[in-house]
Amino acid sequence: MNNVEIEDFYHHDFTTASEWEMFIARLEEIIHEWKLPNIKIGSCLKSGDFVNCPWKENSEKLLFADAEFTLKHFKLKLDDDKGTDNLLEESEEEKVQCHKDALNASNDFARIDGNHLEIARYYGIREFLVLQSVKKDSVMDETKIRILLSSLAIAATNANCDIPTLVQVQEPWQKMYLGISIGKGICTHFDMVHLKKVPLHCKYLTGLLTLFKQKVGEGCGARLDPVMISVRFSYLLKDWTNSTWTQEPPDFDFMQGETLGVAELGKLPFGATYDPIAELHLYTTWPEMSENVVVDSEGFTDLEPQFAPKWSVQVKMVSSPACLLGEYLTDFLHLCNNQKTIVDLLGDAVTYSQQEDQTLSSVFNVLTESKIPTISTVVGKATTKKNKNVEGPISEEILLSILYFLFPDAEENSNTPYGDLTIYNIDEDQWKGVKTCAMDSLVWRLAIVAAHCTHNLGGATALAQLWYEFVQEIRFRWERSILISG
Repeated sequence: MNNVEIEDFYHHDFTTASEWEMFIARLEEIIHEWKLPNIKIGSCLKSGDFVNCPWKENSEKLLFADAEFTLKHFKLKLDDDKGTDNLLEESEEEKVQCHKDALNASNDFARIDGNHLEIARYYGIREFLVLQSVKKDSVMDETKIRILLSSLAIAATNANCDIPTLVQVQEPWQKMYLGISIGKGICTHFDMVHLKKVPLHCKYLTGLLTLFKQKVGEGCGARLDPVMISVRFSYLLKDWTNSTWTQEPPDFDFMQGETLGVAELGKLPFGATYDPIAELHLYTTWPEMSENVVVDSEGFTDLEPQFAPKWSVQVKMVSSPACLLGEYLTDFLHLCNNQKTIVDLLGDAVTYSQQEDQTLSSVFNVLTESKIPTISTVVGKATTKKNKNVEGPISEEILLSILYFLFPDAEENSNTPYGDLTIYNIDEDQWKGVKTCAMDSLVWRLAIVAAHCTHNLGGATALAQLWYEFVQEIRFRWERSILISG
């Protein structure tokens, strides 16, 4: 009896899955859900695909040993994905996708900015899986790293998935990944080393070639063919103060002087308040050369940037540059959400002046003026009278200049008459789908001066004052059948 009790007390069910087995099973399940096994090999990438084509991203959270991880899948979405189902040659079928991409010279030196996309830049691969800690905890312990790598390798092998699987290790800012890819009987390791200081012999091509041959030939004993190499030098220019390339600053006194000319009214400011270019990168590249034709050591080098066969430049712009035209248009568009009326902005004087226009003003105009008055006298008297009734931030002198710019026929010998609006040659294909008014028309000029009033002459109140005066003038001409030019 005692022996039976002891056996029952120490009985364990070894068929219960452990946390590690459940973690592997969950990884395998996610791989099947994303339909990653048995993916056919696609066509070779073209130059610029890494940057120009979008990246597809999937993510899933999972737990292991009281720690939360995120598994992410990244894949470059090509335009000709539908045409990748063509049968490949037998020699091509012996390779997996990551091998073809890694050996493709056109994938070298790709500039990719994005979360975890530096992996594509490191290895030149178009698809990969990344496992990272959710809480941004550093995966520093070597045992933990090996367990995570083994879990990914087992899950990918069970699912017949040959996509590279990597684990983010060390500090997040180091961008360091370790991974593996198993497929077609080949096991490929994606290893990295992060050094605080570059060894002296690794600063030149000769030292790097010696290190490469040593690692490849360890335990192999095979004779290596001449190595094919690609070299790129990067130059970065950040300080623009001492450079002769600095952009000329725009005219900051635009529309802020004592006088307001027609030249300022007819145009909008353009330019950045400070240089919008943050960095300028210059790349000098030597693509695919044999190691026998180039020497680069501490004492001598053939890699002179002036004689590089390929140059390329990358411009990095400031994230939010202060641009004058952008500020003008932004302030103008913000008024679309302004719920205030003209009476709220200009006061009750608008109501009183409207009543006077309908009674006394029209009566006196009939008594004192001829049946068909001259336009200059009409605009001059009406403007003077209305400015006394409705006050706003725009001074009378500037307001007159704006009104004469909108209605040039009211001024004798005007410098800004409306031309023939039908003579403009507009490229219909270029402006197809764009709805706008004719260039230099009345609505065109009104939009420009409205932007000036909003940005420089008093904001929404100035725009309300301009709109009131404009509507008064249009109403006056409409009631008396006076031609509205433009």
